[in-house]
Amino acid sequence: MEGRSKKLSFWEKVSYGMGDCGANVVVAMCSTFLTAYYTDTVGIAAAAIGTMMLLARVFDGVTDILMGTIVDKTKTRWGKARPWLLWTAPFMGLSLVLLFNVPAGMSDSGKLIWAYLTYIFQSCIVYTANNLPYNALLSRMTLDVQDRGSTAAMRFVMTQITTLIINAVTSKLLESTGWFKLSVIYAIIACALCIVSFLGCKEHIGENEATGEVKVDTVPLKDAFGALLKNRYFFIQSLLFLFLYVGVVSTGTMTFYFCDNILGNIGVITLTSMATTIPAMIVNLILPGLIAKFGKWKMMIGGCVLMILGSIVVGAAGASIPLVMTGLVIKGIGMGPIMSGIFAMTADVVDYGEWKTGIRSEGLVNSCTSFGMKVGIGVGSALGTWIIAFGGYDGMAEVQTQTALNSIRFGFGYNGAIIGAICLVLCIMMNIDKYIEDIQRDLEAKRIK
Repeated sequence: MEGRSKKLSFWEKVSYGMGDCGANVVVAMCSTFLTAYYTDTVGIAAAAIGTMMLLARVFDGVTDILMGTIVDKTKTRWGKARPWLLWTAPFMGLSLVLLFNVPAGMSDSGKLIWAYLTYIFQSCIVYTANNLPYNALLSRMTLDVQDRGSTAAMRFVMTQITTLIINAVTSKLLESTGWFKLSVIYAIIACALCIVSFLGCKEHIGENEATGEVKVDTVPLKDAFGALLKNRYFFIQSLLFLFLYVGVVSTGTMTFYFCDNILGNIGVITLTSMATTIPAMIVNLILPGLIAKFGKWKMMIGGCVLMILGSIVVGAAGASIPLVMTGLVIKGIGMGPIMSGIFAMTADVVDYGEWKTGIRSEGLVNSCTSFGMKVGIGVGSALGTWIIAFGGYDGMAEVQTQTALNSIRFGFGYNGAIIGAICLVLCIMMNIDKYIEDIQRDLEAKRIK
């Protein structure tokens, strides 16, 4: 019997979250520390790094589509998404070590080439091969919308804890270990967490409950693309991923610079991380009940409004730590429902596509939403560096100009409000909740037949 809507156990939900924790060890290091490592330790110009991160996303678009096609054609006894967590685990660790160890003896051009090659390897190849199947996995674990919502909420509580720990301990560990030892430690942790996730999760859709093997239906690429073009929510979802991650990453890359130059204390990074992460964690703990009452769509709209408000407060706060923290808390409350909701909603987009066209393509749908997310990461990273480059920031200067300081304040505050407003418009357009009951009923009836 195929396990289409089997309820997930608590351990399966935790195991699923472990996979994102492993990836997030790498992501947290890159989003918070990589740009600062390149500019302040390696000595690469901020504008050059921003351009590199943006150009890498051109290649990323190719690898996303290719990986989505590969996932849809993967057939193993474990399913088609789950095995990629195991296969990519060691490469997640290796790519992190390569990123944070630019050889000191290289010329300036050599350092930039090393940065290009290792960044493309990590973000466009390894991360794609790991995270795209990981996101597709949720839609293959269960069809139950509430179960997906609670799993996604638990996932983000766990990843927020991971981010909090990384941001809290990295600066202190760096003083005693250096970039090489620190990257090796984090690489081992990331690899181990991905393997734990593989061991603890199962693809229940298509699963033979007697043998545990998973039946996988492959979809011709032409048919999958044709169905994708008829799925209007796919396009809105991809844009939402793009702009959400532009906002998250562009402000995230400013954290180091804001704490060091505006607040005058790099140690405040821990406090700023807690101010955003802990409220988001608390919201995610109660989010399943809120989703059951109001639905993902309304919760995500409310989250966007709070993100905008919080960013405005941060932008207006100047060097006032209490006001900055107040704005970050408001923003963190808003981040909770939108960050967990958007991934759970991607699984709904897969279901909607099958409901409308009869073709189910987890890999291709997730490849394109993943492309939106990673283009957002690239544009966000580039935007952050371009903002400070426009202001004349010089990583080697002892004192920054007032224009550079103003650009850092804008990048960490008002920039997030502008992008949050765009996300709000897209969320309003993304009302897939109104079809959920019909989708579940019809897909269940289809599987019973």
